Amino acid sequence: MAAEYAAAPREAFTMPRPEARFSVPAVERVIREVCEDMIGPERTYVFEEAQPLIKDLCAEIQQRTVRLGYERYKLVTHATVTEAANQGMRVGSRCLWDPDTDNYASYTYSSEYMHVTIAVFGVYWE
Repeated sequence: MAAEYAAAPREAFTMPRPEARFSVPAVERVIREVCEDMIGPERTYVFEEAQPLIKDLCAEIQQRTVRLGYERYKLVTHATVTEAANQGMRVGSRCLWDPDTDNYASYTYSSEYMHVTIAVFGVYWE
């Protein structure tokens, strides 16, 4: 016998206030500023330094994004750092979310020595 599930009534769903919604331009600005501050045009790519760089970038972006005041949002930060060696690469991601409340911001920082792609996902916590 198959179980039947009733959809939760939409009125029981809590929506974020308009001023508290995840702002893509604001988060992209945070990502850009952190990349410019922590990487800069003169930093070279060193394989052994890539993992600590990713951790530091993600931690700083996470802290600055939290300061923007997104209440009840779970923030996920994902970074990819590669050497700029005339290679091609595509970065993709998938996420299951509610298009009414959730969003993401991404930014790619490129210098002569490396490419850094960062995405911050804001998923509303009901």
